[in-house]
Order: sequence, then C-alpha cells, then structure tokens
Amino acid sequence: MSKVLGIGIAGLGTVGTGFLKQLKGLKAKSTRSANIKVIKIAVKSIKKKRDLPIKQLPLTSNTLSLAEDDSIDVVVELIGGSKGIAYNLVKRSLKNKKHVITANKALMAMHGNELAKIAEKNNVSLNYEAAIAGGIPIVKAVRENLRFNKIKKIYGILNGTCNYILTKMDRNLGDFKDVLSDAQKKGFAELDPTFDIEGIDAAHKITLLSCLAFDVPISFSSTYIEGISKIDTKDFKYASEFGYVIKLLAVSSKVSNKVEQRVHPCFVKQASDIAKVENELNAVIVEDNVIGKNMFQGPGAGAGPTGASVMSDLMEIVRGTINFPLGSSIDAKKKITFQKIENLSFPYYVRIVGQDRAGVMAKISRALSKKGISIKSIIQKPSNKTKYAEIILITHKVKESSLKVALNQIKRLPEVAASAKFIRIEDSL
Repeated sequence: MSKVLGIGIAGLGTVGTGFLKQLKGLKAKSTRSANIKVIKIAVKSIKKKRDLPIKQLPLTSNTLSLAEDDSIDVVVELIGGSKGIAYNLVKRSLKNKKHVITANKALMAMHGNELAKIAEKNNVSLNYEAAIAGGIPIVKAVRENLRFNKIKKIYGILNGTCNYILTKMDRNLGDFKDVLSDAQKKGFAELDPTFDIEGIDAAHKITLLSCLAFDVPISFSSTYIEGISKIDTKDFKYASEFGYVIKLLAVSSKVSNKVEQRVHPCFVKQASDIAKVENELNAVIVEDNVIGKNMFQGPGAGAGPTGASVMSDLMEIVRGTINFPLGSSIDAKKKITFQKIENLSFPYYVRIVGQDRAGVMAKISRALSKKGISIKSIIQKPSNKTKYAEIILITHKVKESSLKVALNQIKRLPEVAASAKFIRIEDSL
C-alpha cells in the first residue's frame, strides 16, 4: 500500500455524500487519517447540483477508470444494483488488486461468492458493513467474533421502510397504500418501493448474514421471500386481540446440517424485544451457544449511519486488516442443505370468510383435522360481505405443507367466499 492511501468513490448520492463529509471531518482531526486522499469521484452527471462545493471535487463520469488508476488503492462502490457498472467496477478493481468497500447488498447477495474468491486470491479487502442494517456493525460482529460461538439463529428487522409502514398501520394511522405514500414523502421509501415492500432487500441481507453465521456459501436463491403488500388493517386488529404485533422478519437458523433462510411477515408477541423495534429502526438478534442472545439495534439507512459503516470499513484498511470477506475461505465453505419453507413448522394465524350459518365451522374444522391441524384459539367477526362472517383461527404448530393442503380443501367448500389468508407466528422470539 502506498504512503498516501488513494481513494476512488463511485456514486455521490445519499451515502456517498454522507461518507465524503465524514471523511473530510476525520482528516481535519487526525494526522494519521490525513494520509487518505480522494483521487476520483465517479458520478453519472458532473453538472448536477449537489450538497457539496463541486469545484473542489475530483469528479469524473468514467466510473471504470477507478479500477484502472494506479494512484487509487481503495475503490468505494456506492452505485447499487447487482449487475452492470457496479458489478464490473468491483470485479475489475479486485482483479487489479485494489481494496473494495461496497454498500451494495444486492451485488454481494448475487455475486459475493465470486467476488470473495477474487479478493482472497489477490489478498485485498472486500468490505461491506454498510450493505446490512446501515449503522449497525453486524457484519464485523458476526464475521469476526460471534461466529466462533456456534450461532444457532440470526434474525431481525432488516428493512426500515417495511418497519415504518407496519408500525404506522399497527397504530391505525392508515391502510397500506396511505402509509406507503407517507413513507415516500418522508424519504423512508423509494419512489419504486418494490425491493423493500416485497421483502427482496431484507432477503439480500439475511442471505449474507446466514453465510457469515453458518459458514455456508451465499445462496440467495435458497431464501424464501414474502413481502407485506397483502397485509391489511384487519390483520393488525386481530393480531392485537390475540396479543401480537406484525413484523417483517428476516430469519436464518441451522439445525443439524440444514439451514433455513426466510423473509416474511410474522406475528410476534407484544412483549417481545423485536416487537418494540419501531418506525424506521433496524434490529438484529444473534442467538449462540456461548453468550445466549445478543441484540443490535439502530438506524438501518441514511447518510450518517451508512456513511459511518463505510468509514469503519475504510479504517480497517488503514490499519492493514484484511479478513476473509465471507468469514472463511470460499473454498472451505461447507456444503449444506437449505430448507424449503413447506418443510418448516409454525403456529399460524388463519383468516377465512365463510357463510354465517350452522355447520360451516364444522366443515372447516374437519378439513384442518384431516391434516392433523388443531386449533388453539378462535374468534368470529361480522364480515363486510352480507350473510358471511370472518373466522379467525390461531393454530398449534404444524408443517406448512399440511396447512396449505388443508386451506386448499377449505377454499373449495361452497360456503367459503375466498382463499384463506395466513401469517406465520413466531412465539419463541
């Protein structure tokens, strides 16, 4: 590494601006950090107005030049996206023996195995603390400390947009569309919120954490994904009556030689730690055989928190620390079986609209009983549909494949108006 550490930054959006401001502040306070020099900043449009004095910035529109410039030792990729310019820049930089810092969870979830192997071969860093949970230092905690404690389960709230929406809906401040619109106006949701509300963003993150926690290859295709767009205000009302709140959880756990990776809405107990994580906050809980339960909570996005994580990754490089990007060598990762959601078992919240007359509940109960599904609690409410009622059930723990077969049978009953809705319950959190 050269005496002056040359930095190339790709992307000057929210995170890039936040990181650059922190870097300038740090250089003013530390003579050691003063050896850092920003060589180039690659942007889409040089003429765009920015919250920084443009004339003082070494801007370029040639993003890939960062990978080729011999005066650049560290490339900071803050563009986003799992392919295209971001992928090409990171791959080429690593091949040219440059350290890379990225906030790009999609890139790492889709290509992390390949990129980690290149970084290992060339003995350079591939750091991505900012890709998961913003300012929460969860990558370093799991990769360098907790993974040696035999982690059993890692889970949490990994998308602030969804958590904000669900918190507002739980407080009866609007339906899904209204609250999403409010989140967009406040900057908590993108104009195209698909990756957030459909669970894809959280799935990228839990896939990476699962790799670190259980020493397995990154396998995004093995992660079950379900978002929050089908949850309505009635679900929150019934959840409250049963003593629950609704959260979008990202969960990974290992039992014997099988790993599960999943993202979906859950009922969690109102008194649980995870239920108390509200609005745009993120939280990650790690359960292991040595310490027990560790909870990390903080802001999951934004210029300050995410920029701070980028800065943390840079300081590791300044100190000369080079870790295996995925916790261990990619060639040493264990072959593993990933569980399908159909083979997992949960208690369930089930909501059925059926005719409000004698015998209907008996038919529903028989369909459930045939698949070994027993009912823990039941309430019945008037439906908006004339002469129909809403039947709300809490089941005992049952295999998901069995529940789906039973609900398909219930759907075919002439007395039932539509497909049943179900949400998994996490009683153990």
